[in-house]
Amino acid sequence: MDRQSEIRSHKMWRKGLGNMPKYFFVARHGDETPHNSDGIEFPDIGAVQLEAIKSTGEILRDLDYPIEAGSEWRMEVADEARKPLFSLRVITELYE
Repeated sequence: MDRQSEIRSHKMWRKGLGNMPKYFFVARHGDETPHNSDGIEFPDIGAVQLEAIKSTGEILRDLDYPIEAGSEWRMEVADEARKPLFSLRVITELYE
């Protein structure tokens, strides 16, 4: 392959990197209005699930208030069409 073909091939490959699907993450807790993300590109659903798990852990770790018993905290993930794909839920329960 000559140098021009290599450059053209590399440009096409790099251009393809921007064509990954976008996924949207929304964190919900109680009646708080969620902050909607602008969307993040990921190569596949496995990468999206790992990011959701890591982000959830980081957010929960950094909370500066306790989650009340009986409340629920969720990380919701949607695709480019804003179709819900899955959610991670943290539910607090008080056992007496």
